[in-house]
Amino acid sequence: MTEQLVGDGTAASWTSTVAGHLRWIEELLDSLGLPAERSGELRARLGAVQARAADPQLRVAVFGEASSGKSTLLNAFLRRRLLPSSALVTTRTTTTLEYLGGAEGLKVRIPDDTVLEWPSVPFARWAGLRPGPDTMERALERVLTTELAEDVRALSVHAPVPLLGSGVTVLDTPGFSVTEPGHRELAEAAARQADLALVVVPAVAAMSLTLVDFLTGPLRDHHDRCAFVLTKIDLLDDEERAEAVEVVERRLRDLGYVDPLLLPCAPGKALGEVTGGCRERDGSGHLAAFLQVERRIARLAADSRQSAVAATVLGLLSRLLSAVEETAEARRATLGRDERELAALTLPDLTAFLDSWCVRTLDRSGAEMSAATIGMSATSRTKLYGKVDDAVAGEKINDLAAAAEEVSRLVRRHLRRHAERVVQKAEHRAGELLTAAAEELARDFTAQYSALAELVGEARTAPRAASVAWPRPPTPDMAGIDQALTAIGARLTSGDNWRTGGGAMAGALAGSLVAPGIGTFIGGALGALIGRRGADATREQFLRQARPVITAAHEEIAALAAACLPRVKEGLAASVVALRRQYDDEWRDEIARLTEAHDRRRAELAAGIAHAEKTATTARRRRDEVAALRRETVPEPEES
Repeated sequence: MTEQLVGDGTAASWTSTVAGHLRWIEELLDSLGLPAERSGELRARLGAVQARAADPQLRVAVFGEASSGKSTLLNAFLRRRLLPSSALVTTRTTTTLEYLGGAEGLKVRIPDDTVLEWPSVPFARWAGLRPGPDTMERALERVLTTELAEDVRALSVHAPVPLLGSGVTVLDTPGFSVTEPGHRELAEAAARQADLALVVVPAVAAMSLTLVDFLTGPLRDHHDRCAFVLTKIDLLDDEERAEAVEVVERRLRDLGYVDPLLLPCAPGKALGEVTGGCRERDGSGHLAAFLQVERRIARLAADSRQSAVAATVLGLLSRLLSAVEETAEARRATLGRDERELAALTLPDLTAFLDSWCVRTLDRSGAEMSAATIGMSATSRTKLYGKVDDAVAGEKINDLAAAAEEVSRLVRRHLRRHAERVVQKAEHRAGELLTAAAEELARDFTAQYSALAELVGEARTAPRAASVAWPRPPTPDMAGIDQALTAIGARLTSGDNWRTGGGAMAGALAGSLVAPGIGTFIGGALGALIGRRGADATREQFLRQARPVITAAHEEIAALAAACLPRVKEGLAASVVALRRQYDDEWRDEIARLTEAHDRRRAELAAGIAHAEKTATTARRRRDEVAALRRETVPEPEES
């Protein structure tokens, strides 16, 4: 197995690259036009990378589940039982252990960002320390295992002994429990910041599902920086110990750790020998084995310091560039959506917008008015047939002159009312159509105006334009209809048809219906035949001869009524033109102003889209460069 986790690169090989990428990102953030929240997030990440790149300290993070022996391992490094058992710790923050020239102390940052130092009166007051021996162990127990832990935002411990060599900062992470809120997130954050990750694996319960999940999750991209400390081996006999080492190594290889560095030891026994003074004279005890493991970790930290820090910084930078790339892509998508919305607006061309409405309104009104009158004609004809049938029902046909007069009167009255209704229906429908079209125009205009104003950076809503009232058009000239009705009445009640009586009279009427002017002649021919028939036969004959004339009369009147509709359509068209002119007069200057802003905005969006695309491409290229440089800091594994 190799002792070195990451290779030794020269400072110049990565510091200048990192500095160049950071400068590019810093200059870029102002030009992307990001929302404040996203910009702040990226700036915070940028600051973290800058701070890490400027920090020469090697960061060693210690990970482990509760009761894995993590706290005992750290206390063994400290040579004292300073940290309470991890099973008792309730804080949701990572503890930083640093060596500061032999001094010892604590710093705690609380929610209002106040930093309290131990030993001090403010700290004792906040921690509620009762009179008694004022030790760092006692202070840490209060901070980490009581309700005070809820208020701890950051905690650093100044250790009186160097841990793993000078210039090393040790990060004690909360156990990566999946049940404790915030613990896993803290462990993941520490994994990103760590130059070296010490993963504590208890020999008596190695490779739990929680540990495997953590190794394949937060530590998945940090295999090159992991070392595994196999603790509690004192609880196994020699045969079980060898088997545990073999099982853990094999399982780690299965998880993708090509050449795992496994360090078996018994920190608890070693700490007991240090604090109790019971160390074996021949150097074969647990303390000796632990000190050997500690020296290997310290040598590993010292040998790999530069490349380990480089790998961490490059990893953070890679994540930052990935975030910049994603942000640029999201920005491009947002700008593209705005550009498409602007392009979809038709209002900037006010003339085309209004012309389109006019054509649409007139086409719709012409079709709907024609359809309405066609339907009325069929219904009217059916009703007229029914009225004629009633006029000659029963014994009424016996008085043929009176029946013919009644038929003539009701036909004229019905046809006149039908003609008037057709025109009135057209007028009413034209008014409805104009009202609906005016509302549609106001609605579309307001919506597009508001969108246009918003997309060019103005929060304005157009006042709803007043709709044009539908003025009732002049009553169409129905003189032609009146003349036609008079002629129809004359045909139905010609005096020549009523001079004969009985069958001759019926025959004369039938003849006049078929061919006005020769009814008497036909009457003479038909008189004898009809005169011998009863009332039913007479009525049937009458209706058979009358209906074609009535149908022709109905069609004639319908055609004359339809000839009146152009006047209605002309009135509608005049109102449509008037409404169009009103919009044009009132809004042309305003729309022209917004259109200029619209054109500028579309040009800005096009430039922004191009800039975002270029940024994303550049960020992706830079990320690939950083990834390649990071790989160069990690040499191929060496055989032990």
